[in-house]
Amino acid sequence: MAVILRDIAPPIREVSKLGYAAVAVYSLLFESAHREWEYSHSSEGFPRDTGGTTTWSHKAIAETLKMGKAKVIQSTDVLLDSGFLQVIGRVSSSKGSKHRIYRVIHPKEIEIQRLIISYFDEPPSIRNKKIDSMKHSSSEVIENDSEIFY
Repeated sequence: MAVILRDIAPPIREVSKLGYAAVAVYSLLFESAHREWEYSHSSEGFPRDTGGTTTWSHKAIAETLKMGKAKVIQSTDVLLDSGFLQVIGRVSSSKGSKHRIYRVIHPKEIEIQRLIISYFDEPPSIRNKKIDSMKHSSSEVIENDSEIFY
């Protein structure tokens, strides 16, 4: 599912109900996912569709927003559980640690995302913590785990 975040405003008022840190994290990820689309379409050759994704690590988000990493993790968890974000995979950093690939849910699709979340026994934040704790080889990119752990 590709998400094009073009000509759409982020739902900041709705996200603000989740707290100031969630607004900051969501704004950064939304802008990043939007810019990924812009950059991929402005380069030479064929445009690549990033699908509204972004690969910021929790540490990089914390450093950029001048907040603690625990607050960033708490914020991404609440954004996942509220249907604003989705984890679509994991990628290894240059240092070998894994970080999540987030997809920003298109504002028009948030209610559908929430409906999907309601079909599962556990919230996305809990399922993704279980996936994060699984062992994977350092060269492996884990993709499409959202099909199982949406």
